Amino acid sequence: MFYRFRISIALAVLLSVVLAIPAFAGGWAVITLDELPTGVVAGEPLTVGFTVLQHGKTPMDGLDPTITATSPQSESFVVHAKPEGETGHYAATLTFPTEGNWNWSIQAFSMEQAMPVLSVAAPIAGSVSQQPVAQAASTSPLLIVRILALVIGLASLVLAYQRKSRLAAALTVACLLVGVGSFVTGSSVPESVEAQSKSSAEVASAPSISQVELGRQLFLAKGCITCHYNSKAASESEYWTIDMGAPNLSKFSASPEVLRIRLKDPKMAKSDTQMPNLNLAEDEIEALIAFINSK
Repeated sequence: MFYRFRISIALAVLLSVVLAIPAFAGGWAVITLDELPTGVVAGEPLTVGFTVLQHGKTPMDGLDPTITATSPQSESFVVHAKPEGETGHYAATLTFPTEGNWNWSIQAFSMEQAMPVLSVAAPIAGSVSQQPVAQAASTSPLLIVRILALVIGLASLVLAYQRKSRLAAALTVACLLVGVGSFVTGSSVPESVEAQSKSSAEVASAPSISQVELGRQLFLAKGCITCHYNSKAASESEYWTIDMGAPNLSKFSASPEVLRIRLKDPKMAKSDTQMPNLNLAEDEIEALIAFINSK
């Protein structure tokens, strides 16, 4: 009986070791998205970049990462990423066929990193590409008016000077008014079109999430959850957190000043830290601080 018990214990230990080998022998990596995509529109290309760090430290080259995207309607597509820039950095161009909330993930090395749900807007009606035709059609008549006003105005000015004619002077003033009016009319049309185009683009890209939600999305996109589990970010079934001794941040909070140093330059906070420097922007750091300290 005791012999069987020892065999069972040995098999359990062996199984644990086998399962742990990939993690300790280089079988995991941290995938860090360059930045969260914004203003994504269906039918328009979106380029995303990311870095793959083995054990969160060593940039990995020679990989063939893929990005898989799936819509609520079960539409899906896969795009291969290519090396770009520094070692370990990859980029891919995605074109979402329809609007809606798309789930997407990056597969690289032995990891599949799910990214925050991406909201894709519908194509904007009245594309900007139609502007040049409309603008050219409206500019030609105005150009003729301006030329005529200039010629007649100059002729009237010469006549008024030579003959001291009030009629010629009045005609000169009238031509100048017509010319100035044509410039005002001609400039107002493109400005209105530009304003409409700009407002449409702003609607597509305008942030509508809180600072805490932005921090939650960055916690996922930057790969923080690979080492630090946080129940406020996602459930354990949605994301894989490597148990490498990094603290669980589910109920963690700290001074914003301490977190700011830790996120900006981990080694400045602790010289022997295993945490990589993710080169976070200031606004990303502030959002992550808000999320980590949220209740």
